[in-house]
Amino acid sequence: MQFQQQGKKNFDKFFDKSVINRIGKQSGFVQRTPKRISAYHFVVGFIASCCKGNNTFSEWAFQISVLIGKRVSKQAVFDRLRGCAVAFAKQLLEHALLQQSGKGFTCSLFKDFGKVLLQDSTTLCLPQVLSAIFPGNHSRGVQKAVARIQSILDIKAMKFIHFSLGAFTQNDQSASGSILTKVIQGDLVIRDLGYFAIACFEKLIKAKVYFLSRLRYGVTITDRQGKPILLKDLLKHKHGVDRWVYIGRTKKVWVRLVMIPVPPRHAAEKIRKAKKDRDARLNHSNEYYQWLKFNVYITTVDNDVWTAQQVYKAYKVRWQIEIIFKSWKTCFNLQRILHEGCTNEHRVRVTIFLLLLFICLFMQKIYVRYKNVIEKTTNKRISLIKLSMYVNNNMKEIIAIPDKLLKEIIALHCCYDKRSDRLNMTDLYQNLQKLP
Repeated sequence: MQFQQQGKKNFDKFFDKSVINRIGKQSGFVQRTPKRISAYHFVVGFIASCCKGNNTFSEWAFQISVLIGKRVSKQAVFDRLRGCAVAFAKQLLEHALLQQSGKGFTCSLFKDFGKVLLQDSTTLCLPQVLSAIFPGNHSRGVQKAVARIQSILDIKAMKFIHFSLGAFTQNDQSASGSILTKVIQGDLVIRDLGYFAIACFEKLIKAKVYFLSRLRYGVTITDRQGKPILLKDLLKHKHGVDRWVYIGRTKKVWVRLVMIPVPPRHAAEKIRKAKKDRDARLNHSNEYYQWLKFNVYITTVDNDVWTAQQVYKAYKVRWQIEIIFKSWKTCFNLQRILHEGCTNEHRVRVTIFLLLLFICLFMQKIYVRYKNVIEKTTNKRISLIKLSMYVNNNMKEIIAIPDKLLKEIIALHCCYDKRSDRLNMTDLYQNLQKLP
């Protein structure tokens, strides 16, 4: 069985066949003219099998057979999973990151900045046998095998500019400094508490890069004269705080402190969860429970650029990367395909790198491309989760069909339902532009 000629051409264009084959030779993955499994067929066959949620050598070999019209054995695929396959897959992903272009979201809230970068990580459970290579958390005295993917997303262009694969034990704080090589003057970095590092904040300020983060509880706060500012005094301001302060005990960083009251119902829920914390060593104080009644941020964005309410709204954009992580696992089956049979380190790394490659291609060539067109012509908002699921379930058909038909299908099946009780991410961006 073979694809129709037009479908093959569309596949070759979507995955950039010539580039894949070229990098296959450069990386040493292909050392002579392949008889059956070219670098291109190795990649596309893998992605086709993963879209079926079936990461086995048999399925991989079958998908390659469909592509080339010749029988391929699972042993032939297995034999290609060497160290050079990892280098090949990683180089492909790095090339895709460099080649991305396009425009994601436009928002007046971010008009004063260059790139707006969201940094976060997600974890993947692996077979126990890989715990020495990917050490994870301990459960009942047994160390688990867990991988961690560090990601940096440029939200304005809606493209990833960095991935790194490591172990769970390489936590977010240890990766805090990795952002420094990805920013230039005028950029904005938005990160959560996991990346909180005063030394990194200091370097960002020296580089004239703006940042927005939550403030860690217990950090020393002083005024311009070096006089301590007691947290209990700040917590007395029931309507919030917006002032410039120094944070840090030895290294001191000049930042804008913004404290915004949390609605009573949400505050009560946060306090209830804190009181149920299993770690008795925390022994939360009454002051900490008062702290939970506020959203507390630090930023270097001036008051004349953002109001306190805009600081709060800007930080909410960080959830976009959480939605993307959800699409990786629930729609593209990233966790499911790393099953108990994936006991080979090379196989795990190739699996992750190649699926991230497909996700990058999807984001740029389908999501970003059709999002802007459909929103302008139909006034509908594309759901990243719905589109990811639809593309994963119908990958071959979607890439093979004409552009006009694909646009109509996406508008029909992959947009948000209109609801009055919640906002989707696009609505959130529109609301941000309405802020004073």
